[in-house]
Amino acid sequence: MKMKQIIAMAALAAVTFSLNAQSINVDDAIQNYNRKSWKKAKVSIDAAAQHEKTKDDAKVWYYRALIYTRIGDDISTNPKSKLKEFADIWADEAYQSAINYKRLDTEKNPEYSRNLVYVFDRIGYKYYEQSRKLFNEKKYTEAMQLASRAAEMYNNSNQGDNAGEALYVAGLSAVGAHDTANIKLYFNQLRRKRTDKDQVYNYLFNVYKAEGNVDQAMRVAADFKKNSKGNYKANILMAEGYLLGKNVEKIKEEINAALELTKDSVDIYPVLLAQSAALLELTEDYDEAEAKYKESLTLKPVQFEANFNMGKMFYNRAVDKLTAANDVPPDDETGLYDKLQEESKGLFRQSIEYLVKAVDFLDNLPEAEKPYHRTNLASALTALGTAYARVEMYDESKAAHKRVQEMSAE
Repeated sequence: MKMKQIIAMAALAAVTFSLNAQSINVDDAIQNYNRKSWKKAKVSIDAAAQHEKTKDDAKVWYYRALIYTRIGDDISTNPKSKLKEFADIWADEAYQSAINYKRLDTEKNPEYSRNLVYVFDRIGYKYYEQSRKLFNEKKYTEAMQLASRAAEMYNNSNQGDNAGEALYVAGLSAVGAHDTANIKLYFNQLRRKRTDKDQVYNYLFNVYKAEGNVDQAMRVAADFKKNSKGNYKANILMAEGYLLGKNVEKIKEEINAALELTKDSVDIYPVLLAQSAALLELTEDYDEAEAKYKESLTLKPVQFEANFNMGKMFYNRAVDKLTAANDVPPDDETGLYDKLQEESKGLFRQSIEYLVKAVDFLDNLPEAEKPYHRTNLASALTALGTAYARVEMYDESKAAHKRVQEMSAE
């Protein structure tokens, strides 16, 4: 036999051996998988997944997804697991393997598809739990990425409800990251799923409102009302939408609908009255706003919302009077300037009564709750300090402003 023939036969034998070796790797992986020898199965299937001749074989990635998922199961259920070195990678490896399988699969093997449902579910659960942990740690970008993957996996395992919960975490993470594009991406997906979660619609509404997209904001509010029948919060969001278009009649219609839904709730109704009054104040219907604030305080005298908002309403109106007084021409002889100044002082005096009650309410909260209300307390004290000064109660004004300064220094 000539040398060239010997070399050619040797080369062919090498290729054949290589192919057989990879085939053996796949077979070994399957056999070890069936024996529940997960680590041995992993070694064999990783070799097959990296080899040029088998890396595009859907079957390889199918078994690799199964093997890594079983490794994850062993780690999570067996306290004495010898596979804990793979605790941080099994989900990512199973995820990538499952994605590769779906990309390469042309035969649509029904058995493989059924078995992968379990794989998708386990990966989804792992990513969802990790995303919740990262969210609680305020690592919002990482949480968003994992929650999005969890939703993808749950959708592949036909678990729509779980996918929705994962999308919700992704959306809240986008809020935490101030990522407007992804707030819209994830929360609009939930909106299309007809979720009844209040936050989804509230955040979307506020994003579109900030963008000046009134039509889209109104569509969000309308979807909330349609998907959450009987939820008074949807009526309030609709009222806020109509406020953007200054449709006072519709605002009052939605407010009245919300109040009707909650009239028998001793906890919700007084709070909703205060919220409704704040909306009416923005329409400049001060008489109706004041009436609702007072009704709220009659039902629940000790509270922050109605006291602060009532005080703020009088305060803002007092400032408006001052502005109008400053616009009076110097040569005006009608006495309008003095009239507006007196009206302003009267409104400042009225604001003080309610702002004091708001501050007292916050001061009497349990110590553990006070840190969560620092912003509200600072706002109330700042307004109160200015109001005191405007009615020439200078000692009280200094005391209020001093408290604000002390809070800033803490």
